[in-house]
Amino acid sequence: MPILESLHVAAGVLWLGNFVVTGIWATRAFRSGDERLRRFAVREILFTDMIFTLIFGTAVITTGLALASRLGIAPWQTLWTRDALAIAIGSGALWLAVLLPLEIQMERRARAGDDAALTRPFLAWSILGWTMTLALFAIIYLMLAKPV
Repeated sequence: MPILESLHVAAGVLWLGNFVVTGIWATRAFRSGDERLRRFAVREILFTDMIFTLIFGTAVITTGLALASRLGIAPWQTLWTRDALAIAIGSGALWLAVLLPLEIQMERRARAGDDAALTRPFLAWSILGWTMTLALFAIIYLMLAKPV
């Protein structure tokens, strides 16, 4: 069980860490006004999200379900696990439905050299991304507090 718990925590750290760090350096790149830096940031947002969000977001959910099973917890009937799963799955759905298409749109515009058209989708991506990041911090609270 310690290995499964370690994998769960490590995946959570990498998933949430990607959200925070990407949000910070991408904002700094966009605020710089440097078109080359903006284009690089857009490419790397898409790259890091495909790795960290897809892989580690999935790993957090699967290891969490495995832990719940081993501990005899009914994940959809226990308040803290149900709410944590709802936030995690909702975040993943929002990423797939809204953020990922915005990232692809930004990457295409950057590749075409249309830097002026990057600001609006980046702003939407940032607002939704930071909102989602705050929601993920709520999962940490639920995992530690385990409210009934």
